[in-house]
Amino acid sequence: MRLLELTGQVKAPTTARSQQFINDLVMDSELLQNLNNFSLGATEGQYRPSDGAQALLSRAKGGSYNPTDLSPAALISDYLKIHGFILHYDETYETDHDLGIGIDMEQWLRDELQNRSIDTSEAIESLIIAGDGVGDNMKGIATILDGVTDIPGLGITGVIDAAATIAGDSLDIGNEANYELFEELFELWRAEVKGVDMIICNRSAAARLKTIGRANNAYNTELNSYGNRLETIDGIPLIRVDDTVIGKTEPDNNVATDTTSIYLCKNRVGYWDIKSNSGLAIWEPGELQEEKMSRALKFEVRGRNQIRHRYAIRRVRNLKL
Repeated sequence: MRLLELTGQVKAPTTARSQQFINDLVMDSELLQNLNNFSLGATEGQYRPSDGAQALLSRAKGGSYNPTDLSPAALISDYLKIHGFILHYDETYETDHDLGIGIDMEQWLRDELQNRSIDTSEAIESLIIAGDGVGDNMKGIATILDGVTDIPGLGITGVIDAAATIAGDSLDIGNEANYELFEELFELWRAEVKGVDMIICNRSAAARLKTIGRANNAYNTELNSYGNRLETIDGIPLIRVDDTVIGKTEPDNNVATDTTSIYLCKNRVGYWDIKSNSGLAIWEPGELQEEKMSRALKFEVRGRNQIRHRYAIRRVRNLKL
């Protein structure tokens, strides 16, 4: 389900200002709007991935196939990572409000939430994509797809070297002479993800992909499920995150720090989804156990990335802008 659906199912906002804050979070982010699958997951969860590899055998007439031994894959255990914030204020401000001599509480809290929505939205994007997984931090897909370690249980790194088919340490897509080559390679890369439903990249890479797409008649626009403009390359939604989330200074094969990555994804249950038991949860003052003479407003998101299929996601690295 989409993030707003999950939020409504688990912890729906209880006031108009909370609802507006949650809506703003999602509308401020192309990623949060267009991710197709957030799914319910327990605080501590286990799953059995399988590479799903299967070759077709032949048999003689009247014969049989040699059976393939099948046994359950090892369980992989993981748990939801918890991120959020609490805003505290003294109840004396509520007294002023009630007496008509001080701040308008409703307007104050509404403005405070509105002012925090963009930063909070970008922080959630960063957790999903770039979370370092250290300690209690969420592990992002860039950390999972580090090119060194395998995706848990799948036996592949899920990383494609864009420079593997050319001479050099990176594919320079800032050079117009490489536009057609990129289009050809892109066709091969997307074939490694069965049913790609989004390209995730930074804003600088998105601008370059749009230029290449226009040059090759592959760029188009449509509306997403919220009625907002959605750009596509070869019919695949192009989803931007900030350049600080997916950097422009990733090392190439010779450790020069001037490349970036794009992510080709299938965001579906059984492929890549985000497990959560919170959605975008927010508690208004009075809903929590509060300290004496204090009021609190709390926001929290609990989640983890789960990649269960070898055809779910690829990171294409060594792209020079």
